[in-house]
Amino acid sequence: MITKINKITDATAVLLVDSTDNVGATYISLANIHSTDAADVDLYLTDNDSISYYIFKNVNIPSGASLVVDGLDLDFDKELYSLYIKLASGSSTVDVITRY
Repeated sequence: MITKINKITDATAVLLVDSTDNVGATYISLANIHSTDAADVDLYLTDNDSISYYIFKNVNIPSGASLVVDGLDLDFDKELYSLYIKLASGSSTVDVITRY
């Protein structure tokens, strides 16, 4: 099992799983580590034409809370789609743990 850890601190999309890697995530933990602010999070797939397909959009994770995504929620064609995360605000801070 491979584990990748990211600290997301701004509203820029971050690639979690690239379709060219031909591996898929089996588990993702999103932990809001900001001391006071909630984090609004998008988790989505993009295809080769850069069309987005959302697993969830604008999900609110309160300060100090975590959200886990696993199983069938992450079952997609790993050769066609890349997985991204994006925060709605640059003031949010989220730790992301991805297992492959």
